[in-house]
Amino acid sequence: MPQLALRIGVVGAGGIVRSNHIPGFRAQPECAVVAVCNRSKESGEKVAKEFNIPDVETDWKKLVARKDLNVIVVGTWPYMHKDVTVAALKAGKHVLCESRMALNAAHAHAMLKAAKDGKKKHGLVTMLCPPPLGFRGDYVMKELVASGILGKPYQLYVRHIGTGALDSHKPIFWRQQLKYQGLNALTLGMLNEPVERWFGPTTKVLAASKIFTPKRPEAPGSSKMVKVERPDAISALAEMKNGMLATYMFSGVTLHPGPNVVEAWGCAGMIRYVLDGDRIFCARLGDKEPAEILIPPEKARTWQVEAEFVAAIREGKPVSPNFEEGTAYMEFTEAVERSSKSGKAVKLLL
Repeated sequence: MPQLALRIGVVGAGGIVRSNHIPGFRAQPECAVVAVCNRSKESGEKVAKEFNIPDVETDWKKLVARKDLNVIVVGTWPYMHKDVTVAALKAGKHVLCESRMALNAAHAHAMLKAAKDGKKKHGLVTMLCPPPLGFRGDYVMKELVASGILGKPYQLYVRHIGTGALDSHKPIFWRQQLKYQGLNALTLGMLNEPVERWFGPTTKVLAASKIFTPKRPEAPGSSKMVKVERPDAISALAEMKNGMLATYMFSGVTLHPGPNVVEAWGCAGMIRYVLDGDRIFCARLGDKEPAEILIPPEKARTWQVEAEFVAAIREGKPVSPNFEEGTAYMEFTEAVERSSKSGKAVKLLL
């Protein structure tokens, strides 16, 4: 039986699109990347030349409307995700969208509604690009938590820190600007997504955030200063549906940061996932110290994003993260933002 030929258009050919998505799709049978639209004609032509892509469009709306395409890859910054995704789904195209789903929860819900409509009317598939954090050990973590090793779950600690914002003279990065990044902050949503997949949804958040360098140079060597609009550090307390009390720590201003971890404790055991190096440790009540749980090759989640997306289109296989999961982490991200501004706890709608 012949396979459905997939003709792919790319809107926004950033680093992950060039390093992963375009080569990944070209490795699949009967898949071709045939058009690209980037921030400028020149950058689009550069990508087209690099990957031998036949067509370069200068208007993403024109690309999305093309009758010869049936898949759109949305590789732009978050500020364009909603508009491109909704337009592509209305045009009858399957959509793979980069992570950090949208500017805010309202945009995420609009994307989710369009995805549900597109699936119902035309069988369209939507998927978000998974974040790298916790990726390799994803399947093992789900198995460990489901096994009941924790017993009754008590507490959760999530830490992801670094030095990216420590230099106050460093020019502003687009992720520090609200108009491009939206309410996404640091790696908050990117880690909440696997955490909720392993431990379940969040019900309430109390958070604080801080911008330590309020203005940065517009560009290297520039004297023009630009306002920083996304936090350099976030601390949050959260309650989860399973009864756990969670503590989140995110920072870009930590000198000599220690390991980034997800740790869970319960009445009968503990799990520690060291994100740097993807190492998992466990202990049961009575153990002298945690023992490392090696991730066997057959259970290691490897990069198969494009193959999984294609299989979902051709065979109806499920994908993860899907738009429901993305909307959930956008709700969490927005709750953190609202709590940081109000100083009050924010309940999440489940």
